[in-house]
Amino acid sequence: MGKKLVLLVLTLLLTTTYQLPSWAGRILEKIQQTGVITAGTRKDAIPFGYVNEKGQWVGYSIDILEIIRQDVEKKLGKPIKLKLVEVTPQNRFDKIKNREIDIECASSTFTWERDKSVDFTVSYFASGTKILVKKGSDLGTIESLAGRKIGVILNTTNEQAIKRQQPAAKIIPIKDQNDGLDKLNKGEIEAMAGDGIVLQGLRLENKNPNSLEVVPEFPYVYEAYACMIPEDESAWRGIVNYSLVKFMEGIVSDQPEQVAIYEKWFGEEKGVTPYSREAINDYFQGIVDSYEWIPLIGN
Repeated sequence: MGKKLVLLVLTLLLTTTYQLPSWAGRILEKIQQTGVITAGTRKDAIPFGYVNEKGQWVGYSIDILEIIRQDVEKKLGKPIKLKLVEVTPQNRFDKIKNREIDIECASSTFTWERDKSVDFTVSYFASGTKILVKKGSDLGTIESLAGRKIGVILNTTNEQAIKRQQPAAKIIPIKDQNDGLDKLNKGEIEAMAGDGIVLQGLRLENKNPNSLEVVPEFPYVYEAYACMIPEDESAWRGIVNYSLVKFMEGIVSDQPEQVAIYEKWFGEEKGVTPYSREAINDYFQGIVDSYEWIPLIGN
């Protein structure tokens, strides 16, 4: 599993070199002037970005955005605020292209087609398309999906994966993760396709988590998550990549602060562990090795 993850990132990694702000990019100028980073994220992508039972916006991606905010604040030498804006699978690309948001971090997958209209940072997690089904279902293998009602959010990599892997599946459009869960519980669909780690988080939020399961063991298609930014903003992307690489460097070198963030969302106690620490360390190591090592102490 670890080797697959490393091969994936080496294939998809967008190489860029960190540099200090040149002020050529409009986003950095705007952040410098306003003191605000406007960031898009999700409210239904557990555990990446979602609203908890207390009404608080939380998640792995939210913590990542806070790390970026802190680094930008340090680089610019002035207080910087993080303004969160809800995005959906349908509007996230337009919000980036129209520069309504400076960055989007949630569960967005890098694809070459998407890269034609938006830019991506380095990957900061890996997942892949799986399905959420009622426990005891005979669904799981790609062959078993033929002729079955599979709920998907349209215009996502999950929809593409199911259509390509099993053209005979009956695609049922769903609005979002919660709509899919509702339709699954009501029996209107037989399975819901999505990123495996997000489906696992959604399962745990169900009234009866043990009535559902995420299958198969390995994804139909592997995917790399990355943040999105508007095109032609190399200085901004460099700063964001610096923060992401430094965070992953902290994971692979067992730094308590970074490990605590990872374990908070993907530790065994959370029940949404997608990979062993060894496997995710291999994945992160593949990214870190493509860059100059960042001194973590005092940085």
